[in-house]
Amino acid sequence: MVAAIAGDSNTMAGAVADDSRTIIMQRLAELTALDAQFADPPLGTPALPATWLDVLYLSTENESTKVELVPNGYQMAPVVAARRMTRHDSVKSALELTLDVSKLNWKYEPGDAFFIAGENDRAEVQGLIDRLNLTDIADRPFQLMLKEGTLKRKAAVPDYIRHRTIRKVFTYDLDIRSPPKKALLRAMAECCSEQQQTLRLLQLCSRQGSATYMQLMHLRQLRPTFLDVLNAFPSCQPSLVCLLEGLGKLAPRPYSISSSPLSKPGLVTFVFNKVIYDGFSGGRMHGVCTSWLDALTVQLQTGPKKSPHDCVSSTVEQLASLNIRLTPKIPVQLRHNQHFRLPDDSSRSVIMLGPGTGIAPFVGFLQQIEALRTKYTNHNFGKTWLFYGCRHKERDYLYRKELANFLTTGTLTTLSESFSRDTPEDDTTPRYIQDNIRLHAAEFVRWLTDYEALVYVCGDAKNMAVGIMRTVVEVYADVRGVSEEEARSRIEKMQQDKLYKQDVWT
Repeated sequence: MVAAIAGDSNTMAGAVADDSRTIIMQRLAELTALDAQFADPPLGTPALPATWLDVLYLSTENESTKVELVPNGYQMAPVVAARRMTRHDSVKSALELTLDVSKLNWKYEPGDAFFIAGENDRAEVQGLIDRLNLTDIADRPFQLMLKEGTLKRKAAVPDYIRHRTIRKVFTYDLDIRSPPKKALLRAMAECCSEQQQTLRLLQLCSRQGSATYMQLMHLRQLRPTFLDVLNAFPSCQPSLVCLLEGLGKLAPRPYSISSSPLSKPGLVTFVFNKVIYDGFSGGRMHGVCTSWLDALTVQLQTGPKKSPHDCVSSTVEQLASLNIRLTPKIPVQLRHNQHFRLPDDSSRSVIMLGPGTGIAPFVGFLQQIEALRTKYTNHNFGKTWLFYGCRHKERDYLYRKELANFLTTGTLTTLSESFSRDTPEDDTTPRYIQDNIRLHAAEFVRWLTDYEALVYVCGDAKNMAVGIMRTVVEVYADVRGVSEEEARSRIEKMQQDKLYKQDVWT
């Protein structure tokens, strides 16, 4: 019986693997197969971009190859604590990091954010170096200069290409994860030794191929990386200059601050989900910045144990194997968010709506209010109402103990929770924040009209923020007995008057 089950299991696993291979082959075929409906050459093929950079390899480093360790405008902040916020069986793994900013002269308020300049995964970088046959010179210093006689207008060496070896440029400076832009595809077409691959790249970057390009490169959930595209066209061998000109900047990532300077002087906390998703060519991909932060702090992390099946990036594995216990530091830059602040009048009531990591700024809000309440005991403070949601109450409820404490001290007046994947007690159990708004519709609208409460929304822009706005309009119309158009006009007026604030991301 056991052998039969094992056999069935192996058969099923083989079938799943076959299906996965079939899907990957279909993706590659859609990317690389010539479209017979295209003209030859494709209509609207862009002109070949003028090159403007030149590379001179050096035998040793000189003054032109030395760079500042910290990007311009950034400061290095030590990571002094790391806390795993979710259980090992949670769908998403959340991590809270604490930074020591006491020497950075930061003057921030709850609601502010900051940028982190991360780095690309080491295995991805090595994979790109290997694919381009640059292994022998990957760590050799080079000088980057303008090409003599270039026809490009206003040509300049990009200031974001700070480093002067191939490995460091691919690690710190360039975005090697995003799909290539059309201008780069056009340049890559000139680097193919097989005519069919040249023609397909011309199709994808042409005006006639715009819809196909968008569908393959941006609209699908499984988008190819630059290396995926490069591997799909094996005869393409672009030069280093082609990539220095064609790949964009490795963009810094913004994170909301989840602390108050009154509650934690000299410290800043923030929370994020470790991003893991299916890759275009199979396997699992890790978020560029979140996996790097996970790697840097792996030895500091406390909290619920990781699952033995938890996926880790190659960077995490390499750093963990070194058993380094030095205090990690990360390059950060403060970003003030003037429109997402607590009201100057602390007697005003506030409604906060933030599922998942969208709760981050509201933890800072509540810490700030609690510190002020402790300092000004005779002052009249407004009411606070937090709508929070996550998948499972016992697996991924962020800041659960902290919120319970805020309720106990009276800092948080009302907490409305929703858990989308837990088994509901009955048909009225709210699964999402929108359900909780409807459940408390009369009180919610009373806070808007009688208390003139400010509304704060934080989280995903595409679905969550739109859904909450629609629900607020709906309940306002129902409770006040007005048309949906009039209710929408009222909420839009609140936005114009900065009484309905959103801090959202895509």
